[in-house]
Amino acid sequence: MQQPGHRQHGITLAETLTTLAVLGISLSLAIPGLESLARDNARATAVNQLVATMHTARSEAITRNAPVAVCPSRNLRTCTDNGWESGWIRFVDNNHDQALDAEELILGVSPPVPGFIIRSEVFARAFSYEPSGRVVAADSRQGSGEFTFCATGAGEPAQVVIVNPVNEPALSAGSANDGAPGCELP
Repeated sequence: MQQPGHRQHGITLAETLTTLAVLGISLSLAIPGLESLARDNARATAVNQLVATMHTARSEAITRNAPVAVCPSRNLRTCTDNGWESGWIRFVDNNHDQALDAEELILGVSPPVPGFIIRSEVFARAFSYEPSGRVVAADSRQGSGEFTFCATGAGEPAQVVIVNPVNEPALSAGSANDGAPGCELP
């Protein structure tokens, strides 16, 4: 029996169920936003990896007074034509062929970028920086190009890194060619 003046402390079953219902509804609304935030952060990380590689390659080419090439690489030891999302390597390109040869020094590697497709028409196979700091595509054209980052299966707009006419990478929400690329890539 309760003594007068003493109250029971605690919560009732109805209060607990109401709290759990409100929490469940709140989480169901927040989780899709968190997934989108996580995907955006992963894409920003991938973009930053490539941009950092570009800055480093350009700086090393100028400092070493030698061409420094960057190419996609599945095994991070040889250049491959399988897309930039598989990772890439940065190396001193003594013979200007933008292909890693046995005697050429690997300066750095970047691991695969899961969950993204990264494409470049101009720099599909490789690119390099000359000792002057100018970028050169695989077909020996100097100039600009772009890399398009798409989240696989997300149906979101692409993030584009443009290597502009002064050969510095810059971010853009759209393509240099048509203003707003989609991510309908194979």
